[in-house]
Amino acid sequence: MGNCFRALRRGGRLGMQAPAKRVYCPSFIEAIERVRRDRRTSHTFSRFREPWFFLESAAEYKRLFERAGFKVRLSRIECATTEHTPEEVFKIFSSGAIAGYLNPACYDIELTEEYVSAFRQVVRRSFEEQADERGLVRLRFHRIFLLAVKV
Repeated sequence: MGNCFRALRRGGRLGMQAPAKRVYCPSFIEAIERVRRDRRTSHTFSRFREPWFFLESAAEYKRLFERAGFKVRLSRIECATTEHTPEEVFKIFSSGAIAGYLNPACYDIELTEEYVSAFRQVVRRSFEEQADERGLVRLRFHRIFLLAVKV
């Protein structure tokens, strides 16, 4: 936060949109819980350390930015719900979240190709099993929208 503040001139604005809340997407969290429990992935995943920082309310995000010296103009958490096929859900997961979950820097042991392959299989299977009778998975995402100004 300090670096963001120092990078801006007085009156400079910072806008942010990012996943919010620890359970930022219940379907993704469910898939990761399966990774945590699967015999092929549980040992390696137990060595995973999350790279993310989540707060649970818009007020907490506002206070964080205000402590860094910003004047917060907008801070709100929205929940968006969409429906997708399991394959589409896997693509959405692979477009962002998977980069953190399979980041070697987030583990204190080396990741093997077997682990990465099993991780992907478990997640994909979880999304398939989450599909309803129409073959769709309902994704809910909590996102923080924040606009702050350097005063």
